[in-house]
Amino acid sequence: MGLNGVDNGRIRFDDVRVPREALLNRFADVTPEGVYESTIDNPHRRFFTMLGTLVQGRVSVGGAGVGAAKVALAIATKYALRRRQFAAGPEGEEQLLLDYGLHQRRLLPLIARTYALHFAQDVVRNRLHDVFSDPEDDTQARRLLEARAAGTKALATWHATGVIQECREACGGAGYLAVNRFAALKADSDIFTTFEGDNHVLLQLVAKGLLTDYASEFEDLDQLGMVRYVTNLAVETVIEKTSAHKLLERVRDLLPGGDEWDQEAGLLDSEYQLAMVRYREEHMLAGVARRLKSGIDRKRDPGAVFSEVQDHVIAVARAHMERLVLEAFVEKTRTLPDGGNKVALGLLCDLYALSTIEADRAWFMEHGRLTVQRSKAITREVNDLCRKIRPLAGELVDAWGIPDAMLRAPDLVGGA
Repeated sequence: MGLNGVDNGRIRFDDVRVPREALLNRFADVTPEGVYESTIDNPHRRFFTMLGTLVQGRVSVGGAGVGAAKVALAIATKYALRRRQFAAGPEGEEQLLLDYGLHQRRLLPLIARTYALHFAQDVVRNRLHDVFSDPEDDTQARRLLEARAAGTKALATWHATGVIQECREACGGAGYLAVNRFAALKADSDIFTTFEGDNHVLLQLVAKGLLTDYASEFEDLDQLGMVRYVTNLAVETVIEKTSAHKLLERVRDLLPGGDEWDQEAGLLDSEYQLAMVRYREEHMLAGVARRLKSGIDRKRDPGAVFSEVQDHVIAVARAHMERLVLEAFVEKTRTLPDGGNKVALGLLCDLYALSTIEADRAWFMEHGRLTVQRSKAITREVNDLCRKIRPLAGELVDAWGIPDAMLRAPDLVGGA
């Protein structure tokens, strides 16, 4: 479909002997007598140790996904700031695309999410450096990194795929022309969702780590082993062993209740926003643990049990990663000195948080975290944030520092 400059393909050897000194034998070896040996006795742990070498590639692909999203949004935003269409006032002058509320809704939450993923990617990149430069081989730190890199890669590459399509449509027919970059951008980045591991499989890796608390069992268990491990624990123990915040009780105190439930006050409080996504994660995690335990308690086949809860497993992993992304954004915003940059990023952070809650409002309403009135209030706030961010849109995409030569969309943003 794309990446035609990359020599992907197949190669076959016939009657070729590989000399012993050319063996890929970092984790295992074959003796001159033909005996397979490894310092890692457990085959599952050995498999995941070898798979862990992919972590650097996953970090790179996740970063490439964020980069592709930035390019698409820069093109679409710049086009929306110069393209006028339809008279909207008594003077008869046609209106800029980005002055339309719907166009703001299409692009500005995506810009906010791209910033959020940028900061989340920074966390992963820094941890990658720390882990690989540490002379001590900290197994738990490595497993935490592998899971976080896998989850960030999944969210970032799915985001890129969706952003590129939305931006292409937001540029109308001109966005479909090959000269304006979207065709190549779409073709070359689509593979990111399966590069270095299919995203759904990577999210299962994230969920597996949550359910086993990155303990020693993490390295030794396959999927069926994970099911058996979880079902041997009380659900409360699973929650207690997770790396997420211990919030099941405290969240109830942070979320509005009673007469305050229907008020709009507090929506822009980062503690409220964090409490919502943390509650969702831990509630989902407890739910999938109960389902796994229930299936095994009824003497059902572990493989069938896991298959039936896979959708729940993926939902837990996504909720966990969205919580980490929001935490990274909030932390970055809090560390900035007072000034215009902090104000702008604060608006983006609020937009990312509330649009994330809005996108999953059905779950929050089903589980008593949102009333109809408060759900509508969140939508009003998202629209208001889009209006506030609209004057900053050009500067926000310029801040990514993408050279004109990388945009390559002469019909949309000008230039060669």
